[in-house]
Order: sequence, then structure tokens, then C-alpha cells
Amino acid sequence: MSSSLAPATARYVAAKGVRFNLYRSDPAEPSTATPTLLLHGVPQTALCWRDAVPALATDRVVLAPDLKGLGDSEIQGPYDVATMAAELAALILHEVDGPVDIVGHDWGGVLALAIARSRPDLIRRLVIINAPSRGVKLHQAPHVAAFAVPFIPETAFRLTGERLVRAMLHAGWRNEPPLDADVATQYAAAYADPQRVAAMLAYYRAYAWPAVSRGLLAAAGRAVARPAPARVRVERSLVIWGAADPVLPISVGEAVVKDLGANCTMITLPGVGHFAVEEDAAVVVPAIADFVRAP
Repeated sequence: MSSSLAPATARYVAAKGVRFNLYRSDPAEPSTATPTLLLHGVPQTALCWRDAVPALATDRVVLAPDLKGLGDSEIQGPYDVATMAAELAALILHEVDGPVDIVGHDWGGVLALAIARSRPDLIRRLVIINAPSRGVKLHQAPHVAAFAVPFIPETAFRLTGERLVRAMLHAGWRNEPPLDADVATQYAAAYADPQRVAAMLAYYRAYAWPAVSRGLLAAAGRAVARPAPARVRVERSLVIWGAADPVLPISVGEAVVKDLGANCTMITLPGVGHFAVEEDAAVVVPAIADFVRAP
């Protein structure tokens, strides 16, 4: 299994004041195909798209950034979803100045949905892989609540180092074979820097604290309205879900399909966990390629 993003090459790109480490691949011949933006999750980097990039790059521009604060992209807050979606929209306009197809897994899927809501003009088609559209209930995703707690997660990462990143990958993985050892080592190294860990934890804290605040107000007897997310309007959408995901059960994927509407289809992967892109690349990558290439 490859541990690089060939044929893509990496360079730093500044967009909306953030310096992204961006892998870009251009087709050998000029193409009118819609470019594809690939957004990874945690605790991964753009390397998770190592099988998707060569499959898509034969006939279109492919963009695969490390998310802000992660991989080799700049560490710079804030890390709320709305801000990061706006920064990624600026990256799209910097690179291709027009609509793209977006494929997002985990945190990348959350951000892809946010871009679709705030800048629907920048998305033609959307692929969501094991990522929620309306948030998650903290009691069903204890890692989100645990990472939102001050100080303790930083201490755990400092004391356990690479072992905690490997444990996160192992906990969400259900298919065989396990993650390639070289790739696991690269992910662990990418989160070895305490500043990178702090950035990653800031994602969860910005995401979880509004829910925590609503819960505290509700416990105090104060009515709190949960704002409904804006409707996602894209030409077509596809949801791919590892059905054995211990973090986000298939009911979460079904809710995503409902939110995306009648032009959304769903592929479920029995026996596959949270990291579907890597656990079952032989199915997931062709499904993505067929979807973006379909008339």
C-alpha cells in the first residue's frame, strides 16, 4: 500500500490568512472535469487519500489539503466549523476559482457539509463518509466529550505519546487487514507535536461546548432552542458508511441521507468501521470515482 499521495505534489498555499499544506494533482491533458477536493478526518492527515488521488487524478484536478492545524498546515485558531469552512472555501477559489466536488470523511465531512450550507455555489457534488450532519449526542460519542475537557487530554497525549493515536485508530477500525504499519507510524508522528494536539483538541472543544452549554442551561430549567442547520443544496450527493462504526452508528448516516434529500444515495459497508476510506479502499475509491464521473 502506498504511503504517499503520488502523483500529487505538495506546496504551501495561503488562503484567507491560513497557510495550508496542499497536495495538488493536475491531469496530463487539459480537462473540463469538475475538480475534486478531498478533506480528511482525525487522527489522520491528507495521506488517508493515498488510494483516491491516483484514481481521480487521471482526468481532473485533485486537491487534498491537510486540515488547518493538522499535518503540515498552519497552526492558527479559531477552530470553529464556520471559520474553517470559510477558509476552505477561500482555498477552493484560490486554486480553481469555481465549483468542485467535495469528498469529506469524519471532520472533513463535517466541514464539507458546512461549505455546502454556506457556499452552495462552490459545490457540484458531495460525498460524505462517516461524518454527522447535525452534530452528535455526547453520551453516544464519549471521545468528543473527553477531548472537550480542559487539560486532561493534553496530559494524556503528553504521557502516552504515539500510543494514544494508534489506540484511536485501532478503536475505530473493524475491517481486515489492519492499517498499514508505515501509515500508522506517519499518523502518529503527525500528532506528536503538542501544538498539533492542541489544535486537534480545539476542533472538538469548539464543536462540543455549544452542546454542553445547552445541556447546562436545560439542567437549570431554562429553555434552549437548538438552531436548525441550513438546508444543504447540491446537485447530487452520496453517503458512504462503515456499518460497524463504533463511533457513529449507521443511524447517524441515515440522518445524513435524510438531511441531504431526495438526490442523495447511500452505500453501506458491512464489517467496516469508522475509517471506511482506508478500511475498504477497494470499494470506497471506485464508488467515489464513479459518482463524480457519472453524467
